[in-house]
Amino acid sequence: MRLTSYYQTSLALGSDVGLTLISNKSANDIDKIFKSLWNRIYTFERSFSRFIPGSELSLFNRSAGQHTKISTEFRDLLNAAKSISEQTGGLYNPFIMPALQKTGYKQSAVEGYEHDIVDDYSRRRVGKIDELQIGDDWAMIPSDTAIDMGGCGKGYLADSLGDTLVGLGITNFRLSLGGDITTDGTDEFGCKWKIGIQDAGNLGGEIQQTIECPTSRFAVATSGTFKRKGFVADEGWHHIINPATLQPAVTDVRLATICADKALLADVLASCVIIIGSKGATNFAKSHGASAMLLQCLNTNSVFQIQFGHFIINESASEGL
Repeated sequence: MRLTSYYQTSLALGSDVGLTLISNKSANDIDKIFKSLWNRIYTFERSFSRFIPGSELSLFNRSAGQHTKISTEFRDLLNAAKSISEQTGGLYNPFIMPALQKTGYKQSAVEGYEHDIVDDYSRRRVGKIDELQIGDDWAMIPSDTAIDMGGCGKGYLADSLGDTLVGLGITNFRLSLGGDITTDGTDEFGCKWKIGIQDAGNLGGEIQQTIECPTSRFAVATSGTFKRKGFVADEGWHHIINPATLQPAVTDVRLATICADKALLADVLASCVIIIGSKGATNFAKSHGASAMLLQCLNTNSVFQIQFGHFIINESASEGL
């Protein structure tokens, strides 16, 4: 039976979100699936954004120091964050928010929301991951700490949405949640999904390399030092914080693209390799489960690239990753 491509896009999670579904289901059934996906995305944002004062995350941070009842989704998200933090030796740390706010990243970067009132935890300390306690229906952090799910939330959600689609019989899809993309199967013509790579030297364009995705579940995440940035007291900052210094990472990596089997893993590793810098990034990414990596790095005059794994040059190759 002929497959049809369906696509919807909207602003969510602080960025452009695009959902592509390939199916032979009726348009009415696909519309119901889209509605359920968007409901899940918006509910996730309302629940776990630090920029929404009434979110479950915000209420949890205000209750720091107490055993706080949490939803099943928050428990699963916290467990995922704790596990990936331990796997990366603390390079990813959900407790980093006080340092992030102290550096300058307090308000939302979404146009129109930059001046909204948000909770300020810049005077709290950065905790360690073993200080996060998680029970069956409760969690607790020390009273002088606060957490943020921004470093892994989109990846976690992308994986979860992919699982939901497979459960609904949709096995061909491409979900783009800002810098996090997850794919499965093929497009409507039976061709492998191809993903363009942003050009660190020309942020409005793409470099002449393309990721060709395998037909099994796959994820790509991109992180950079140019999107969430600003100045405080004439000092520049970006949002990738080094847990060792509690300051924006001093790095030669301008843009990192990581491929892995799970979006959460790719999401976290993309930020980690920026913190590490180009010299140690390859060994770290490989040893933590990345299947491919492309770093766009800065020297005094230009952007140069470091990579492992397979990418298509000018879309002329057909070999998978």
